[in-house]
Amino acid sequence: MFNWRFQNIVGWLALGTLLVSCRSGSGTPSATETTRTVVHAMGSSKVPVSPQRVVVLDTAPLDAALALGIKPIGTAIYGQPPDYLGDQVEEIEVIGDANQPKLETILKLKPDLILGSKIGTEEQYNQLSQIAPTVLTEDSGRSGDDWQANLQLYANALGQPEQAKQLLQDYRQRVQQLRTVVQPQALEISVLIVATDVVRAYTTGSFSGSILQDIGLSRPPVQDAPDGYALQLSPEALDTLDGDYIFLIYSAYRPGRLSKADFITDSIWSQLNAVQQGRVCQVNNEVWIAGRSVLAANQILADVEACLASGEVEHLNLLKK
Repeated sequence: MFNWRFQNIVGWLALGTLLVSCRSGSGTPSATETTRTVVHAMGSSKVPVSPQRVVVLDTAPLDAALALGIKPIGTAIYGQPPDYLGDQVEEIEVIGDANQPKLETILKLKPDLILGSKIGTEEQYNQLSQIAPTVLTEDSGRSGDDWQANLQLYANALGQPEQAKQLLQDYRQRVQQLRTVVQPQALEISVLIVATDVVRAYTTGSFSGSILQDIGLSRPPVQDAPDGYALQLSPEALDTLDGDYIFLIYSAYRPGRLSKADFITDSIWSQLNAVQQGRVCQVNNEVWIAGRSVLAANQILADVEACLASGEVEHLNLLKK
């Protein structure tokens, strides 16, 4: 116990020494340097008018910054950089796993702004704020429409509020266009993760659920739950899992997750109507769960269009009229 405490004290003293060294080396801000005050979940922070060295602590601010045309110098990740962001994440230094950023790594990058959420980061806020102005959202964007408010807060911190408004306007316009293509009123959509040990449905209260609501797609009654983002369901209650279409969230990097190929040939899941009708669409975990900002939202719209915008959907709507 003594050795453990001693090592932690030594580690923090070393970090403190490095912090003082870096700050003294960077010099005193000039009289001409201007800052803005940004109010956020932890209070308020004075941030540079035009941040140049941004570190992000989660996929949501990474997505938001890239959408706003700003490439962070460091990012936390969930095992690996998100595939859906493509080569935009190249040359961005990894600062640790999401919710467990390495303070020493962040410090060495000398950021002038840090973006994240209170979820998993609140306890480190004081240390992060000593490194650079730190702006945190109240939540991570996994629930409902919170992702839009978070995008606007990140944009304010980055000095890009008008660009965020335009991105959201473009998103809403794309939603309206998709509604005319998909004709969603008669469709019931189930959103599932199926693993060897758990079945989870993502509800209307989730990030992806809010986007399906924007489109106008209905959900099975059990999944129409705005107060929570996910439910653990019993495999035996097939009526809670079925729908006209099933979006099966999959990640090859999460052990035990069932892919579409495994799902549709399983003795239990093959009983579902959506499986029997060939209406199961596999979608990316990084987009539908972890993305939680505007680039991921637009990718969900693309996934929905690719899955539903077909003559088969038109035929299904006609049958239900």
